Amino acid sequence: MTTPVASVVTPVYNAGPRLDEAVACVARQTFTGWEHVIVDDGSTDLPTRRALDRAAAQPGVVVHRTENRGPAAARNVAIEHARGAYVLPLDADDTLAPTFLARTCAALDGSPEVGVVHTWVGLVGGHTGTWRTGPFAIPALLARCTLHVSALYRRELWVNAGGYDPAFQERGEDWDFWIRLAAAGAIAREVPEALAFYRRTTGGREDAARAPGVSAAVMRRLATKHRRLYEAHVPEVAAALFEEVTQLAGGLERIYGNPVVRAAVWARRLAGRSA
Repeated sequence: MTTPVASVVTPVYNAGPRLDEAVACVARQTFTGWEHVIVDDGSTDLPTRRALDRAAAQPGVVVHRTENRGPAAARNVAIEHARGAYVLPLDADDTLAPTFLARTCAALDGSPEVGVVHTWVGLVGGHTGTWRTGPFAIPALLARCTLHVSALYRRELWVNAGGYDPAFQERGEDWDFWIRLAAAGAIAREVPEALAFYRRTTGGREDAARAPGVSAAVMRRLATKHRRLYEAHVPEVAAALFEEVTQLAGGLERIYGNPVVRAAVWARRLAGRSA
């Protein structure tokens, strides 16, 4: 049996027929040295079980089943079974352009010093546009998650980091993972094309993550776990967060013309001039 170069790993929990699209987008890759490792994280609905059965019948796809422990634990199980030197996480409701693996694997092949390759991300479903990911650096990553979960990386980085942290069950396990890799000195490279597609679905994990208190709980967990990093970069993190709020306010001003928003934007501009 030929050893794959890249292992696409997908945790699945009640994803329904969306899983068919994820499986199909991997099968359409122009790069052929892949395997697709899927872990059923204790799904209970019949459409997902049927989709998993269809996936298991496809060449290059293997399905493992576990009790429900959350996406971080399921992703770890998938990588434990993976055989490729490169790992690409792919959520069950997201997809890839056919050239994703060809472009990102070539970047790792040609640059031994690079550990992570990320692309821009097309936003589909409940949101639209293009997310120009990056930078992959501290302190930017302390202020916000600057990479999508679907970035290709060397398997040894996952080993050295101890995998994804299962304590992040609601969301944030990928954010925590990127922080740890960047803090350990990993180098990333950007492919400036939208080659991954992030879908926001009603009733999905993202909806649950936006429930009151969830985002705050994730931030508290990150701040507690990476306290020394945050303490070492307080001014930079504060500046990055303030810039994000300013950009959001500017967007709202253009859309709504709200006088309160305009006042916030002008206060920021004046503060910048007087600094």
